Amino acid sequence: MQAGRLAFAIGAALAVTLAATSQSDEQTFIKEAVQGNLAEVQLGELAAQRAETDTVRKFGETLRMDHQAALLRATNLAKSLKVDPPTEPATEARGIYDGLAQLSGSEFDAAFVSHMITLHEAAIATYSRNASSNNDAVATMVAEALPKLKAHLATAQALQKGAPAPAHTLNH
Repeated sequence: MQAGRLAFAIGAALAVTLAATSQSDEQTFIKEAVQGNLAEVQLGELAAQRAETDTVRKFGETLRMDHQAALLRATNLAKSLKVDPPTEPATEARGIYDGLAQLSGSEFDAAFVSHMITLHEAAIATYSRNASSNNDAVATMVAEALPKLKAHLATAQALQKGAPAPAHTLNH
C-alpha cells in the first residue's frame, strides 16, 4: 500500500511539473511570437520604404499588414494567459533591422529577402513545435499563423530565385 501511495505521489508531482513546464513553454512561445511579429512589422515597413523593386516593396507591405494582424492576436493571447507581452523585438531582430537600414538598392533587396527566408524558416519551426499545444487558444493561433508564414517563406524563396512571387502573397 505504501508503494502505491508513493507511486501516486510521484505521478502527481510529475503531472504538476509537466503542466508547469507546458505552461512555461507556452508563455515563452507567446512572448517569442509577439517579438517576432513586432520585428516583422518593422522589417516590412523598412522594405516598403527602402526596397528597390516593386515586388520587394509589396512583399514588405504584405509582411507589415499580415504581421500587424498576427501581432494583435498574439498580444491579446499573451494578456489572456497573464503574460506581459514584449513591446520590442528581440535583440537579434533589432540587429537585423539596423544592418538592413544601412543598405539600399539591390543590395537591400537581396539581404532583405535572404533574412526573410531565414526568419520564416525559424518561425515555421517554432510554430510547428507548438501546434499540438494543450492550450486551445495557442493551438488555434498556431493553426492560423502557419499558412501565412509558409506563404511568406514561399514568396521570399521565389523572390530570391528571381521568379515571380505568388500573387496571393502580394495582393491585399
